[in-house]
Amino acid sequence: MEQKDLSSSSSKTTADTAKIEGVIVVLTFLIKIGKYLPWIVLGFAAGNMAVAVLYFTWWNSMAWGILNLVLAFAGFLFFAQLVRRRKIHRQTYRHTRKDAHTETNVPEEGKVRPTEVS
Repeated sequence: MEQKDLSSSSSKTTADTAKIEGVIVVLTFLIKIGKYLPWIVLGFAAGNMAVAVLYFTWWNSMAWGILNLVLAFAGFLFFAQLVRRRKIHRQTYRHTRKDAHTETNVPEEGKVRPTEVS
């Protein structure tokens, strides 16, 4: 009876380990997508721009051309927002200490002389 319990717990542990490994693989994949997301968005926006040009010139369809042009504009706008957001986070999190050269010329409160009013 104890052997059945050991074998069932062993298979349960193996199944849990397999699930955890699967979650790790999926998270690794999502992190890679997030790392290259601005360039993926830029590629889709450029592709939509190229398709819009083809619709306007080669295929003579004004409605589909305008739709792809709007999607390309939205993609370029989203790309700009992603790049701006990454720069903000880079400044916020990488520079946690204060720079020494920014505080060197700040006079202390007691050493400041008041200006005379004439």
